[in-house]
Amino acid sequence: MTAGTESASALQAYTCPNCGATTSFEPGTKALRCPFCGTEMTVRATAAAAAVTAPQYVLPFKVEKDASQKRVRDWLGDSFFAPSDLKNRSALDRGQGTYVPFWRFDCDTHSNWEGEVSQTHTRQVQRSFTNSEGKSEERWVDEQYQTWHPRSGTHAGKHRTFVVGSTGLTQDEADKLMPFPEEALMTYSDDLLAGFSSEAPGIDESGAWQSGEQRIRELERAECSKQVERLTRADIALSNRLSAVCYLPVWVYGYKYQNQAFRVLVNGYTGEIVGDRPISRMKVGIMIIAAVLVIVLIVVIIALVR
Repeated sequence: MTAGTESASALQAYTCPNCGATTSFEPGTKALRCPFCGTEMTVRATAAAAAVTAPQYVLPFKVEKDASQKRVRDWLGDSFFAPSDLKNRSALDRGQGTYVPFWRFDCDTHSNWEGEVSQTHTRQVQRSFTNSEGKSEERWVDEQYQTWHPRSGTHAGKHRTFVVGSTGLTQDEADKLMPFPEEALMTYSDDLLAGFSSEAPGIDESGAWQSGEQRIRELERAECSKQVERLTRADIALSNRLSAVCYLPVWVYGYKYQNQAFRVLVNGYTGEIVGDRPISRMKVGIMIIAAVLVIVLIVVIIALVR
């Protein structure tokens, strides 16, 4: 990482032997806990973090720890399908605030696309009906049908995407934590990380770009799809790629319920929560039985009306 002030430049990085996340801690730390998987580590050696040459930014924490814990507790109790005692019986750990690295990619796109649009027409067709006397008769009725016509064109776009650079978080978890307010990003300084751990990018720029390119192509294809009803082809060219690393604040909590471990993430700026909760089989069963009873009731009513 880029060096900060003299007081903070001694930040040391350690690699978790369990999940592989490389996390930075303040000097003097003797024992530490991986914020992502909870593994307790004794500090013995410094792990070399990969050099980052792209611009770097930090989004400071806005949600305090007490507020994040309350959000998690409330979240544990607000799901109908979760066990009723989940909030009271889950053992929530002390949690940890950490700055998670995200690769930010900006890119221009130019596409040649082909697709189809429909046109609705009306024609008369002959249909058989049963009249009030129970006899079959033929009638001419209006019927709508569609014809499809080719269209082609070009589209120029500018897209931005975020690819998680953490080895402790999945891309799915990272996407659910979004969005973070980019206008609040600050130029990287070690001082901004004081009091929190920070993970070094575990995925280098070229590795992250493989995912980033695919995501940008998907964004551009979605834009091309808006031009027609059915998109059949889109040849997409990328240019002017810009890269940056953004360290975004996340509170990481673990909890246990009936000896089963779960993880909860809290966006350290917006308070958005991402996590898993156990499902109450009894509540699911009740809902299935209730749905079946409703269907049976509807069938009975229809039969009585007839």
